[in-house]
Amino acid sequence: MLAQAKTKKEYKKLKAEMLNSLDSDSKDEKSSTSSIKTLDLVDDTTA
Repeated sequence: MLAQAKTKKEYKKLKAEMLNSLDSDSKDEKSSTSSIKTLDLVDDTTA
């Protein structure tokens, strides 16, 4: 994703957006539990 940035300004902007998305993901417990459930479903189908 960062490789898309052509200038330092774009690079910093993309990096900030990535960090913000990581922060929001860790704060949002609902999204983490739902992703774990989908992983369990995938394991069930492959087993």
